[in-house]
Order: sequence, then C-alpha cells, then structure tokens
Amino acid sequence: MCTVSRGIRKGIVKSLKDALAKTKLGPEYAYLSQPLTLFERTAKKVFEWYCKALFTLYCPLQVQGRENIPQSPFIFCSNHNSHMDTGVLMRCSGLPVKNFGMMAAADYFFENKSRKFFLGSLMNLIPVNRKSTYKSMVETIAACREFTKDRSRNIIIYPEGTRSLTGQIQNFKHGAAMISSELSLPIVPVYIKGTYASWPKGNSFMKPGKLQAAIGQPIFPQQFHHEAKNGKPMAGYRLLTAELEQSILSLKEENGVN
Repeated sequence: MCTVSRGIRKGIVKSLKDALAKTKLGPEYAYLSQPLTLFERTAKKVFEWYCKALFTLYCPLQVQGRENIPQSPFIFCSNHNSHMDTGVLMRCSGLPVKNFGMMAAADYFFENKSRKFFLGSLMNLIPVNRKSTYKSMVETIAACREFTKDRSRNIIIYPEGTRSLTGQIQNFKHGAAMISSELSLPIVPVYIKGTYASWPKGNSFMKPGKLQAAIGQPIFPQQFHHEAKNGKPMAGYRLLTAELEQSILSLKEENGVN
C-alpha cells in the first residue's frame, strides 16, 4: 500500500465513491469470494498449526489487549519488520488463518508463480500495486470490499508499506485509512516487538527469541467522516492515519512492550 494515495493528491478523490460503485472486478479477483477448496482449507489449517507451534515453542509470543478486537470485519494494522508479522497478527487474534486477507505487493507475491501458489495456499492474498495508479487504487479497495463480503473476514495492512530496514517505525502511508473510510471498517492498531531481531529483512532464516504484541482499542473511521462531508476527504484520511500512527507509538511506549 506504499503509494495507494498518490491519485488523491491530484484532486481526483471526489470521484472515488462513484468509481467504487461502478467498479466490477475482473475474473482474476474471483478467488476472493469463492469458497476455499479442500486443498486450500487444509493448507491454511496446517499453516495455523505451524504458527501455533512456532509462537509457542520457538518464538514464544506474549499478547496484550486481545479484548480490544471488535467483531469482524476489521483491519489489523501494525508496525512491519519481518515476514513473521503476518503470522503474529493472525495468531494473536485467536481467529482462524482463513479469516484473514493480507495486502500483498503484487510485484513480490504475484509475479512469481511459484511464490504466489505456495503463499497463496497458506494465506489469503489481496494484491496491491506499489506503483499505484488511480485505477489500481480503486481496484484494491474494491478487492477488499469483495473479500470482506463474508463478514467473518478481516484484512491485514502494514501502513509503512514495506518492512523496516532498521527496526524503527517508518512514516505511515494513507492506504489503510482510505480502505477503512471507504468500507467503514474499524482499524485495530497493534505494536509488535521482537520480529526484527528474530527475522529481519535480508536474512534467510529466523532466530529463536521472545515476541510481544500489544493490541490497542479500535479506531472507527466514522469519527473522521465530517471532513469528507466538508469536501475534504484527504484531510480525513490524514487525520485517521495520524491517529493510527500515534496509537501504535503509544502501544510501544505505554503498554509494557518496550
């Protein structure tokens, strides 16, 4: 979701709702609403068992704030340091792996057929173009809408857009706020500690270590809708993004994850 808001800066955000209403996804997105095959259900259940073992024995995961998770659907947003983060989020939710869709960079996860098949079997992947155009931005939001039509399903988005190279939280993009606002989905902020030390970007294998995840109270996009009503939707996205970023920083500093 690195540049999903680029088109907004060109003043075309006013047509976004109309575009979403008119958008019909192509057949390449059909898998988002189709029932899982027996193979896919089995693969996701095996991945779920793997995550349970991994985050119990090899990298023990301590979770705070699980009671803050609202009824589905919602958007999980966290800092992003490692490929482990998605497994951490699904595990700390207490919900099945099949109930989550991960926003995945199309150039990394979808252009390599072997990677797409393997990872797509383990997780539900929703493609996002890192070099976003207005059309691809609308398609991404429409794809999230399609995926969450099943009201038991939730979305994972990393607002930084990519894994941190330093372990420090990077500037947040507006993509999560846009999807939250346009689909009226609450955002659940999470701060994850330990995955950078265990498996940072560039390393081939993860090291054992303790992990922590602090889950904050949900942020509801409706509280920022007044900006859209005043003809300033981008201002609403910025405010929601700032609120999300501050929530995750506060979780890092105040909730025992240090």
